[in-house]
Amino acid sequence: MTNVSQSEKIALVAISSAITAVLVYRWSKTPGRNVPDEDDFVAHQGEPGAQQQKQGDGDDRHFHVPYIHQRLALWQIRRRSEKLLRNCQQRRTLRFFSNDAVPKDVISNILQTAATAPSGAHKQPWTFVAIKDPRIKQKIRAMVEEEETINYKSRMRKTWVDDLKPMMSSLHQEMAATTNGEASSSSPPPNIRIEKPYLTEAPWLIAVFKQTHGGLDPDTGKRIDHYYVQESVGIACGFLCAAIQNANLCTLTSTPMGAEKGIRELLDRPDNEKLFLLLPVGFPAAGATVPYRNPERKPSSETIVWK
Repeated sequence: MTNVSQSEKIALVAISSAITAVLVYRWSKTPGRNVPDEDDFVAHQGEPGAQQQKQGDGDDRHFHVPYIHQRLALWQIRRRSEKLLRNCQQRRTLRFFSNDAVPKDVISNILQTAATAPSGAHKQPWTFVAIKDPRIKQKIRAMVEEEETINYKSRMRKTWVDDLKPMMSSLHQEMAATTNGEASSSSPPPNIRIEKPYLTEAPWLIAVFKQTHGGLDPDTGKRIDHYYVQESVGIACGFLCAAIQNANLCTLTSTPMGAEKGIRELLDRPDNEKLFLLLPVGFPAAGATVPYRNPERKPSSETIVWK
């Protein structure tokens, strides 16, 4: 065998390491391949034993099973909490969206994350409708704009309208004039037309419905009760916003006051579902702006109390 010099050995090792690194990277990027992060951990319910199954009488709500939880090192726990904090601190409500596509599987992951929220008696009283069809989005936008124009003119208190002016002036020139002192009245000009372009510009529009009850029991015909519906769906929407931010996307929580019934009927949802929020989801448009905040949020000393 031909003798190999020391420099040649080093070169061979370097080449071998580079090839290995490329292969590992390509393997990690294979579709469907789940590569755990350094701080990932396992937490799930265990399987019921024979005795538990017997005691349960076929109803899995009647017994408990072990909760399996992998505890991380304290430095990992701290790093995970800091990383999520930094991510969520960058979240802002956005009104200017790009129409760049967002894959359906990403939206599916986001909605499934929202559905992991806790709920009263585990009834999960929510329905998420993910809308991509531009015709449906346009119909929703028309309904919301019509009702919102009425809201600004008569339904909303003057203080409410005033508080919204700095956020909405970039969308409505009439409101910008009022904000800049060119109009003396607290109410918007009578000819103002409220516009919601983000409802059609974002590639996805998510309609969140709360289920006031679970429909009718097929055996008894009685209504299936839900509990703490408002709180449960509100928590799920919090999970939803965090999941959207985590996916490098943006959103806005829109409350379509006055248009709820029309949107529910358009989306063919049952009477026991009430529209809770509309959230456009996508990437920021080129040149997108947000209202200036200084500071961006209240200091923790004003929102957190330690005892």
